Amino acid sequence: MAAAIVVFLAAAILWSAVNLLKEEEKKPMYRVSVVVEDSGSERWTAFRLGIDQAAREYGMDVTFAATGSFEETEDQKNLIGQEIQSGTQALILSVFDSEEAGSLLEGISSGIPVILAETDGIRPEGPDLAAVTAPGRDMGRDLGKMLLGAGIEEPSVAVITRKRERYLEKELVEGLTETIKAAGGSLLVISEGEEDLDALVSWARTRDLIAVLDDSLLVRTAAVMEERGYKKGKLYGTGCSPSAVSRLERGVISGMVIPNEFTMGYQSMAQLSQRLSKDLPVLSDIQVGYACVTTEHVHDPDMEKLLFPLVQ
Repeated sequence: MAAAIVVFLAAAILWSAVNLLKEEEKKPMYRVSVVVEDSGSERWTAFRLGIDQAAREYGMDVTFAATGSFEETEDQKNLIGQEIQSGTQALILSVFDSEEAGSLLEGISSGIPVILAETDGIRPEGPDLAAVTAPGRDMGRDLGKMLLGAGIEEPSVAVITRKRERYLEKELVEGLTETIKAAGGSLLVISEGEEDLDALVSWARTRDLIAVLDDSLLVRTAAVMEERGYKKGKLYGTGCSPSAVSRLERGVISGMVIPNEFTMGYQSMAQLSQRLSKDLPVLSDIQVGYACVTTEHVHDPDMEKLLFPLVQ
């Protein structure tokens, strides 16, 4: 009798396991392509971690298209076309030139859901298009407050941006300008590409403070200042990469506004999974949070999870 019960239980367990496997086989694995400029850059570290986490949880197949620097919108457009031709079912994009966002999206077939990360502004409307962004103007205002916290009355500020600004960077400039001018300070905005970076940093040092509004540009600016032995306490910016955080720890960068890029990546992938499986009728815009961190507070417990995602 005992032997019969054991055989029955074994058969029941086997039947359950087989049916579970069949259910798993029935569940489709959707393919999502991520197309961003310079995809190998560590500035995407937290963003990628968020995407990978959601892909594991939702059973998605994610591909990060290998890219370098885009020279023009057509470069990114061609790469998107290749991903679609290869069978991708959804896209996560960080538009390299926000002014060309409409043109970039024109070539994407209807029925392919698209999440625009760090990109908003003028764009078509529809159930398969949404933006996952950080609040740029608020971040700019808080960066301005951080600069004013340096204790310089009516400061002169050098603001360095990329040659081609993303929509987020334009909002950052607006918020930063509002705060600094309200305090009687002045700003001069200059884009990389107008001068050699060494010359640009040398010029920026003639101002009281420097604000750099792009992660990779902030890291390179900090490297120039460190190599030249320039005085610390002048450099601030926006960023999220391990290299930027390392320089914040050392005081080469005095303060940073850091968007929650992990959540940005996670929410982008989660929404696409739900949309592709028809659990979500339309994609929705999502705004993620951010933190303001100075060198003195890098290792505060509430900051470490945001600043060091790789060691969580």
